[in-house]
Amino acid sequence: MKPVFIVSTDSDEAKKISEIFSKEQKVAIIESSNRLRAILNASAMVILDHSFYAKYGLEYFKGLLKNPHPPVLMIAPPGDTQVMVDIMEIGIRFIPKVPDYQKLLGLIVNNTLSQVQEKEQLKQNVLSLQLRVEELEKAGSEQKDRQDGESYPETKPHEVKEKILDEIIFVFKRGKIELPTLPQLGVKFQEMMNKGANIREIGKLLKQDMAISSKLISVSNSVYYRGVAENKNLRQAVNRLGLTDTKRYVDTICNRSLYATENKKFLRLLERLWEHSLACAYASQILDESLALGLEVDAFTLGLLHDIGKLLLLQIIGELQKSNKIGDNIESSELLHTINTHHGKFGAALLKKWKFSENFVRAASYHNNLKAADYLSKDLLMVHFGNLMVKSMGFCMSDQEEIQPEEIDLEDTESARSLGLNAVMIDEFKQKVSGYMNELTGLLT
Repeated sequence: MKPVFIVSTDSDEAKKISEIFSKEQKVAIIESSNRLRAILNASAMVILDHSFYAKYGLEYFKGLLKNPHPPVLMIAPPGDTQVMVDIMEIGIRFIPKVPDYQKLLGLIVNNTLSQVQEKEQLKQNVLSLQLRVEELEKAGSEQKDRQDGESYPETKPHEVKEKILDEIIFVFKRGKIELPTLPQLGVKFQEMMNKGANIREIGKLLKQDMAISSKLISVSNSVYYRGVAENKNLRQAVNRLGLTDTKRYVDTICNRSLYATENKKFLRLLERLWEHSLACAYASQILDESLALGLEVDAFTLGLLHDIGKLLLLQIIGELQKSNKIGDNIESSELLHTINTHHGKFGAALLKKWKFSENFVRAASYHNNLKAADYLSKDLLMVHFGNLMVKSMGFCMSDQEEIQPEEIDLEDTESARSLGLNAVMIDEFKQKVSGYMNELTGLLT
């Protein structure tokens, strides 16, 4: 759901209004006329404080609202009849600012948002039906070519890119490929933490997997965690790491097993993808802790899973080659282009299947394209910058023997500006990521 915009020139008043909805809705406070004009349609609804209207006037709002826009509700001073008439003529509803107006405001906003959501759901249903019709039509026209065990005719070079994508979409939508499943140990760990399990109970769970236990002990004895004495058992390791970091490393070790393939041609790509994902996880954790972002979800895990769509696409392409649906002679550039272009949508679909929250789905969808996002949350900005930063350090998916770091002006990125980053901070973050990668990567594989 898109956020509700609270638009006011009075920041104190805006905060009071936002407190009415912040527990139930995403809320963003807008104080600038230019910013409101730029991102108006990124909101589900606009609540307009009279102070903003008084400053910018009727003509500004006539221009602003001449095109399709979300519902706008103004909190108007009681008795100002002319203002009420003016704003109603341009499609702004109003509520008089009488004592206890907050209760009525809450009811109106909730009712309006419900209507917006119903319309959006109806639109999605119509789009889904249209896609289903197109899918059935395509399936019918290609039925002769899709018999079990039948390979496809040789394709020309210029057809390769389209063919890869067509085949991926075909098998993905029809469930003709076995999607990766979320490692169950990580799922059980999260369930136990949600129920308030203590370190002793978590230790019993982790002891079921000796490989993970031994790796956790090794991590706890690394330079980042090493104490006075060396840890020799799992209980000591979990005590030193704490439940939060233990959970992060368990997820890391479990997810590492997903980056496997029988297709030897993809081994280097998967190794590089794993290193990139792990580096982005550390970068996200460092950004969250250094900037005190106060995220609702774990920054490390967000970074670790942001490129899960690339992993999924590599696995699908490997299966398609194995079943002769596409040839083995795909050029590396075409393969990487397809994966880089489409991994966001596939990653989001997989995370939805795994029942991750909207924060994870948004990060997977838009970390490569902030302009497509309807809402630039702190966690999305964090993953976007972390992804670019580690690429500039040479942690990127490539099939080349030697990786050349991407040349990126990190300070000039939208995420860096939004997060308030400068060159000194960025260099410090890079050093920290390098330290984690040099010290811990070998312990987690």
